[in-house]
Amino acid sequence: MKLKLPVLVTALLTGLLLNMSAMAADAEAYKSALAKAQETICDADSRAQLWTTTDDLLKDAEKAAASGDFDGAIKMVNEAALHAELAVATAAKEKQIWQKGVPK
Repeated sequence: MKLKLPVLVTALLTGLLLNMSAMAADAEAYKSALAKAQETICDADSRAQLWTTTDDLLKDAEKAAASGDFDGAIKMVNEAALHAELAVATAAKEKQIWQKGVPK
């Protein structure tokens, strides 16, 4: 029985270290996704087209990351980035077609 205890402890510690390593990788993936999203969000904001849903998604993503739910946080950050990309596309389209809306 004494020989099995060190093996059990080693297995538990290995599992704990692997889990911590995975969490660190998830945290880095979240930070990377957030950085990419923030670039697009700044672009949309500079064009005065930022959607109102973007800030809420980022706040929810921050809460999820703080609680360790990095998968959920990354999904929310990616959703915020998508909203920003669509806002940028809207701004580009509006820039092209605004003249058609001016009465003659």
